[in-house]
Amino acid sequence: MHKQIKSIFLWIKTYKHALRVIGGVFFFLALVAGIFWIAGIDIEPVAFFLGLLSSLFLASPSIAEYFMPDRKPVKDMTFSEILEFIPTTDAVNDWHGISKKWASEWFLKEDPRLRFRAKFIDDGIQNENFQAEWANCHPDKNASGVWHDLYYDGAFLDRIILVSVDGGRALIPPPEFESGKINRYKYHVAKIHDTINTLDEYIRRSKLELEDS
Repeated sequence: MHKQIKSIFLWIKTYKHALRVIGGVFFFLALVAGIFWIAGIDIEPVAFFLGLLSSLFLASPSIAEYFMPDRKPVKDMTFSEILEFIPTTDAVNDWHGISKKWASEWFLKEDPRLRFRAKFIDDGIQNENFQAEWANCHPDKNASGVWHDLYYDGAFLDRIILVSVDGGRALIPPPEFESGKINRYKYHVAKIHDTINTLDEYIRRSKLELEDS
């Protein structure tokens, strides 16, 4: 139910101007009906109903803004806002997709046009023989870098590397060159793809750390 309410509020925020115009129309009709009622014509229920509709349409944008003050629909976000938004999502509950041996695709349930795509063969491979101490320290020392591309409505937005380690048992983002730690945004992308819930354990085994928030 929480997700349904959130979706309704986002829809209201998207069409708030149209809702206010409709509310204004109902207010005008309610005003006319009130004048007729005062003049002696028995249309009190009609005037009341029109006034109720007017209040509903005029107040709904303010209610949605109160409960979700800083939240835009994804389609209204800029590139940087989308990158900032992704780490605020729930990697398990807000995303859905499928992962197979040769490819994976994960999309945001709220707006499926926002999705990650990866290929584990051919041009989807960034490096078949990824070499780094943290990546090759596992029982299966082979590691490979895989491109994970972010799209919105078919438009390419971003590309990151996730490294498949220990025979594909985990996908780990490489640490940043300057800090030596894993970027929080890239970590969250990895969590979205963490179908067997091994990411945090393999980050620990690899002796890697996350950047501060």
